Amino acid sequence: MGTRDSIRVTLLLLFTIAFSQSLNPPMISALEYDEFHAEEGVLIAEELDWNLVDSTTKDSLSFTQGLEIHNGHLYESGGLYGHSSVRVFALGSGNPIETLNLSPDLFGEGLTIFDDEIIVLTWKSGRVLRYSLDFEQLNESIIPGEGWGICSMNDQFTISDGTSRITFRNPNDLTQVSSIEVTLNGEPLEQINELECVGDKIFANRWYDNRIFEIDIQTGAVVSVVDFSSLVEEYGSNGNGEVLNGIAYDSNTGDFWITGKNWTSFHQISIIVESPEQTSVFEGRILIVLLTIASLLFPFIGSLFYPVREPKGIQASPHVGEHGGGPNG
Repeated sequence: MGTRDSIRVTLLLLFTIAFSQSLNPPMISALEYDEFHAEEGVLIAEELDWNLVDSTTKDSLSFTQGLEIHNGHLYESGGLYGHSSVRVFALGSGNPIETLNLSPDLFGEGLTIFDDEIIVLTWKSGRVLRYSLDFEQLNESIIPGEGWGICSMNDQFTISDGTSRITFRNPNDLTQVSSIEVTLNGEPLEQINELECVGDKIFANRWYDNRIFEIDIQTGAVVSVVDFSSLVEEYGSNGNGEVLNGIAYDSNTGDFWITGKNWTSFHQISIIVESPEQTSVFEGRILIVLLTIASLLFPFIGSLFYPVREPKGIQASPHVGEHGGGPNG
C-alpha cells in the first residue's frame, strides 16, 4: 500500500473513532450523564466510592442517633428510653470526656451545634433540648411530629422526621421556613434519619440502609450515593438493629467520621469524587494514545493486506533510460 493510501486509511480511522466517540454514552462524564437525565425530569444519582482512613474503638456502646464535630471534639447523641445521652470525645479517641444523660422518659435523637449551643432532638415527644457546650440546660422548644435527624446550615435548622420530607426551621423559635421532598432517581426516599450539612448539600442516613445519600437542598434530589455495605458487614449487623447511623464532617481534612447504632468504633472515611474536568482530561489522553497507536500500526497492517508487487513492463528494466536514451534505445 502506497503512502497516500496509508494516509487515507489513517484519516478514515481518525474520523471513525472521533465520530463514534461523539455518540458513545460511556465516554461522557458522570455529571454530564446526570444532566442528560435531568433534562428528562429525573436526576440519576452518581455512585461514589470511599476509602477507610482510620478507625477508633469506643470504650462503651451507644444507640447512636447523631454525630457532630465541633472545635476538635466529636459529639454523639444516643437513643432508647432510659439510655439516651450526649457524649463528647476528643476527635480520634474512643474515650468520652464527658457524658450527659437525658431524662429516662425521653428518647434521644439527632443533634447539632449552633452558636455554641448543643441542640438535641427527641423522638415522639417533639421536644427540642438546648444545652451549653458545658452541658448546662438552657431551654427547650416543641416541634410537631417526630424528630429524627438535625443539622444546621445557612442560619437554619434542617430536620428530618422519618419520612421523605426535610424541613428548614428558624433556629430561634423553630418555625418552619420551607421544606423539600427527597427523591432518589425520581422516587421519594422514605425514612431519612441522621443528617449532616456540608456547604449547600445534606448528607443523610436512612433507617436500615447501608448507604449515605448526598442531597441537593434546592431540588431535594439525591445527587450521589455511597455504599458502606462492606463496613456494616464487618462492624455492624442489620439483623440486630446495629445499622449504619451517624455522620460528622471534618472541615479540616475534608473527611467524614461515621458509625452505627451500638457499633464498637468510629470510622474516618474519605469519599472519592472524580470531577468532570478530571474525567474529560483522562478520556482525552486515552483517545490521543489510541489515535497515535492506530496511525503507527495502520501502514504496517495495510502492507499485510496489500503486499508489494513485483514491477512489470517498462518499470521492470533496470536499464531504462540509461545513457540518456529513450525507453526503446
